[in-house]
Amino acid sequence: MSEHFVVTSQRVAGHLMMSGFVLKGVGDNRKYPGRNVFFFNNTAHLRQAIADFNQTNGGQTNGNGKQNEGQAV
Repeated sequence: MSEHFVVTSQRVAGHLMMSGFVLKGVGDNRKYPGRNVFFFNNTAHLRQAIADFNQTNGGQTNGNGKQNEGQAV
């Protein structure tokens, strides 16, 4: 399993931080210049929190209608 999980949605990242997950870093989004990516520790608890968030919020997490909240790196 990868050490970090990258979240591309500021909304999801904010929800995770408000839920007690620690932000490990922020970087530039190479795919969408001018946007950020957010790094969290890759844990089963984090992935479950994202899945719960997507289910509760209809999966629309990145502001452009696409479900693309994160990936392990």
